[in-house]
Amino acid sequence: MESWLLFLTTVLFFLWLLSQVNLYIDLHFCRRKDDDFLEVTVYALRKLLIYTMKIPVIEIIRYNDLPWVTSEIQTSHAKTETHAEREQRFVKKLAKIFIYNPRRFLRLLKSTRHFFRTYRHYTNRLTQAMHCDRLEIKVVYGFEDAAVTGVLMGILGSMLGLLLQSLQNRLIMDSEPAVRVKPVYGCNYLELEVRCIFRIRLGNVITASMARVANSLHKEATRSG
Repeated sequence: MESWLLFLTTVLFFLWLLSQVNLYIDLHFCRRKDDDFLEVTVYALRKLLIYTMKIPVIEIIRYNDLPWVTSEIQTSHAKTETHAEREQRFVKKLAKIFIYNPRRFLRLLKSTRHFFRTYRHYTNRLTQAMHCDRLEIKVVYGFEDAAVTGVLMGILGSMLGLLLQSLQNRLIMDSEPAVRVKPVYGCNYLELEVRCIFRIRLGNVITASMARVANSLHKEATRSG
């Protein structure tokens, strides 16, 4: 009896320690003339556990006489590329269902909406406990027409203000966002760089996941009577 009690106490203590671990998500988006990419890094325990995925610029190619989107994804272990042929087969199959079996297509749309509603509730639960440790936004733009450049300055300022207000309402901001907007006159130019680091305790992720599973089991039990 004492050995089982000791084992249970050890397991509960380990789970408590695990729940206190902070999980970091580092997002880095860069849009420049010569270097476009999105880099996602997930790490914990002071980067003892780390995973990085880098997605370079999306390219539009022609595959089977159709324009198609492709990109190459670089991860910590391998490098993969999107498969245009497989994706086109998927789109063609959806088109056939839409034309020849519209009822099935509507059921598919209903299932998709249900999935997105469930995913939205899950993410909303997570964002309530998510911290933003760092947020940097840099925009450098320009047009040959100086008047257009000046007008766009005000539009960008308003859009960034709305974006920051929305983030402050959804996340816990631990530092002041660093936003820089720089106009360039006399030439067409665009440079955009966004860097943000999110932090959340692993215990919050486990709690939200368990709540989602419990909710699904409850709905399944209710349907089965």
